[in-house]
Amino acid sequence: MKDWAHFHDLCRLRSTLEAFAVRCLRGSDERQRVGDALRVLVEGMKTPATQGDYSAFHRADQQFHRAVVDAACLEPLSRSWEMVATDLDVWILGVKQSYWPNLMALYREHELLLEAWLAEDDWVAEQATHQHLEAGWYRRRMAEDSCSVELDPVQRAESFIATHFASRLDVAWVARHVSFVSVSQLARLFRSQRGISPLRYLKQVRVERAAQLLCSGKETISLIGRRVGYRNASHFVRDFRVMFGVTPLDYRRGKKTGAPPF
Repeated sequence: MKDWAHFHDLCRLRSTLEAFAVRCLRGSDERQRVGDALRVLVEGMKTPATQGDYSAFHRADQQFHRAVVDAACLEPLSRSWEMVATDLDVWILGVKQSYWPNLMALYREHELLLEAWLAEDDWVAEQATHQHLEAGWYRRRMAEDSCSVELDPVQRAESFIATHFASRLDVAWVARHVSFVSVSQLARLFRSQRGISPLRYLKQVRVERAAQLLCSGKETISLIGRRVGYRNASHFVRDFRVMFGVTPLDYRRGKKTGAPPF
């Protein structure tokens, strides 16, 4: 009988294969076309997720992941992925049935995964791939109450936010489905361990990434705001000023002239 450690190793191998496929996709001229096709596949998961149809959702899930691997157009990669996916197939379906009582949460995770795959930062895409396939392990260990330091709710939330900061993140959703605590408990833990709230941490990650882009790129202020997760430009300027004491434009000007931006 194959044990959990065996399947965990296979999941890590599968995430490595998929991360490589995503890296190939991001450098391909077909990126936009494949991205559009992947969005359609993710949308196809919504109906079975709403209906609680685990078998149909699982098939759509496999099709989605297979599509990104096949998009790399590397036969050895696709062949290796199929071997691993076949060995994991029944086991992964069982994990979904046992540890995802709400398939809509898993559907949302796929939406966030695709956004990370299509984001501008390569490390975000790779990290999101590994996080996605580790989620089942975290849920299992939480269900079995086998918690440890690496499963700390604050660390889980920080890691997830640091990867998905450019997406529409809801702190309450992160608390329930990533850290497995209530939003009030996550807020208390964050303030106790980090001295700030989860929302403040999200804003901090976004603004710090924006500061890097202001120094290294030529994108407009509004585009940079959207890249780091702001849909409202005034909110971006407000949060940036709170953290750095100047507007994004003044920060960029200061960096260009070598003068202190503060």
